[in-house]
Amino acid sequence: MGLKFFFADFELISSIFCMIATVCLILGRSVIRKRYSALAALQGAVAVMLFFDSFAWFYRGVPGYFAYGIVLVSNFVSFAATALLQVFFVYYAIISAQAGGIDDKILYVVSLISWTNVGLVVISQFTGFVYSIDRATNLYQRGPGFALISVLAVINNIVAMTYLVLRRNRLGRFRYYALLCFIILPTLAAIVQVFIYGYSLSNLACFVSSLIMFAQVIYDNARTLIGQEIHINQQNNQLQDMRTRIALSQIRPEFLYETLNSVYDLCETKPELAKELIVHLENYLRENIESIDTDSLIPFGRELEHTRVFLEIVKFKYGDKFDVEYNIDTTGFELPALTVQPIVENAVTHGISTLEDGRKGLIRISTERGNGYVKVMVTDNGKGFDMNEYKNADPDDKSQIGIRNVKERLKVMEDAELHVKSQPGEGTEVDIIIPTR
Repeated sequence: MGLKFFFADFELISSIFCMIATVCLILGRSVIRKRYSALAALQGAVAVMLFFDSFAWFYRGVPGYFAYGIVLVSNFVSFAATALLQVFFVYYAIISAQAGGIDDKILYVVSLISWTNVGLVVISQFTGFVYSIDRATNLYQRGPGFALISVLAVINNIVAMTYLVLRRNRLGRFRYYALLCFIILPTLAAIVQVFIYGYSLSNLACFVSSLIMFAQVIYDNARTLIGQEIHINQQNNQLQDMRTRIALSQIRPEFLYETLNSVYDLCETKPELAKELIVHLENYLRENIESIDTDSLIPFGRELEHTRVFLEIVKFKYGDKFDVEYNIDTTGFELPALTVQPIVENAVTHGISTLEDGRKGLIRISTERGNGYVKVMVTDNGKGFDMNEYKNADPDDKSQIGIRNVKERLKVMEDAELHVKSQPGEGTEVDIIIPTR
């Protein structure tokens, strides 16, 4: 009698543990969510099997109609859950192997056999074919069909074992061994159970096997998360390096030389203008250097002010050779640092500066708000270029550094876009699309 209660208590505690594992797998943080869900279904089926089998053990041999009803229902659910375990197991194996197609046919075969066993258990409730419960003693007795469902279960195990062996290279060593345990341990327990009648050793073997699989998938997920953490750190380092290179590439040495020469020339003739130019250069350099450590987006107003400072500096070189027009419809949005100023610098360097004498340049900076986005437009009436040549140009072409840097910057924003339109002799338009939703 003491051994009966020991088995009942052990199975009940085991079922509670499996249910906790099921909840953890459903709610836990995972990068392998589909595999977690498949194992959660398997753990839940084991929990149901153990829970009802513990009640079947507890009330077995206890007289009375209430005890008879508990034993009848508990045995039925336990047998049905045991039959369906193999379906959940093969499904989890297929998910673990990340396979489909012919693998799904394996699942259909296992499901057909398992549901056949469930059907035999249902029939047994009326005929005692698989097992029966004596109404007088409430004791469990095997029927002639018990051997049949055992053979069908063995066939399912053979199918599952064959599948695991064929897919072992896609499962990984530790997951492969953990899955094998769910076949080998219950099978060995069932063999022993033939000689030790009346003890649910195979159920306990299922619990141990499910525990091993749970530990393996937690370990696998933790290792994957650590790998992702390392990958993210590497990406952050690459992003920081990219920001540094972009910011430094915007500070062209020739631009600094020309600006410092202008300061030198103005120191004697117009010292006040020299001071003003130094202040502009200081602000320009500060904004470029600060962008190196800028992880977040910045207000458009800040980027626009940086662009104004740049234009004030180049005005000292080009004088009245070009005008700047601002059509700012909206400023209430954010964007990556150094996205507008490099485009304007391109317009000056490759568009306006090459205009023939007597033709005045015009740079127009505009913004307009649409449905879920803001468009920033930079247009110039410079010499323009052929779009086919632009698309087929060498990526290392210095004339495209500004555009390429801006594209890299925009990658931090989902759905941000950059479009270039140009016609030789007519000018260029660059549109930056910033999503606002």
